[in-house]
Amino acid sequence: MEKDVKTQWHPAFCSAIKLELREDAKYLTFTEEYLINSMPLKMDILIIKKEKYIEIKNQIGKIFRKHNVIEYKSEDDSMNVDAFIKTKGYAYIYKANEKHVDDILLEEITITLIREAYPRKLLKWFQDTGYTVTEKYRGIYYVWKEHEFPVQIIVSKLLSETHQKWLTLLKSGLNEEDMKRAVQQTNKLTSKMDKEQADSVMQVVIKENREMFALVKEDMTMCEALRELMAKEIQEEMQKATIEGRERGRAEGRAEGRAEGRAEGKLEGALEKMFQLVKKNILSVEVAARESDLSVDEFLQKMKAYE
Repeated sequence: MEKDVKTQWHPAFCSAIKLELREDAKYLTFTEEYLINSMPLKMDILIIKKEKYIEIKNQIGKIFRKHNVIEYKSEDDSMNVDAFIKTKGYAYIYKANEKHVDDILLEEITITLIREAYPRKLLKWFQDTGYTVTEKYRGIYYVWKEHEFPVQIIVSKLLSETHQKWLTLLKSGLNEEDMKRAVQQTNKLTSKMDKEQADSVMQVVIKENREMFALVKEDMTMCEALRELMAKEIQEEMQKATIEGRERGRAEGRAEGRAEGRAEGKLEGALEKMFQLVKKNILSVEVAARESDLSVDEFLQKMKAYE
């Protein structure tokens, strides 16, 4: 699949990790793209644990102390020694930027690096330079060395889908069961905030896995859920089609001297976009017909004539 615009994984990641840790959200403060000092340096996420003796339920948060620096690498990014050193530097600058000496204690800082693929070279470097590397949980590696920050490396493709429901979705190449799981766990969310976070994740998941999502279209429950999740995207497509149709209609109206050309062009443009969404398996025929104020038979007849 050709990609005209690079997928923005980081907003989806920020939403995913908030969903993973939502059971303990009242004990955590999340700051995205935390600006370090006055320099143009930003952490992906800084998570402050507000209660020292609270143990975070999700395995990702078991290592957390008070100040937790999170660095996320998408599929297109490398997680190497330089990435670790940079993140470690963020942590030191963050500590040095405190208002008063030892407001932030070194022993209260942790570092987390997350990527979908297994960082073989980085983990070997840790071992070769005197760090102890232990797989604490499935896909979660603790990296320890005396007088160093506690570090965890999270390999999202190895994570447990039971314990990390959202980070395991942040990749291309998901299978049909993943698609169904994504929609089902989204549908189970009840709070407005959780739904907004899930929408951020799902927009990226759908964009990167359109063909696989098409396989669940025969399940009407799935189809309705996808339509709701993609409502914004579909609306944008419809607005674009309306504008294109209006311009074409104006041109036809000028050429033919008929005002009705504008209305016809607008209608045809919107229908054409619906036909395209159906062909791409983004919408079912039933949903597309309803959105077009047509019966299924009428929609299919117009689609056949369009072809």
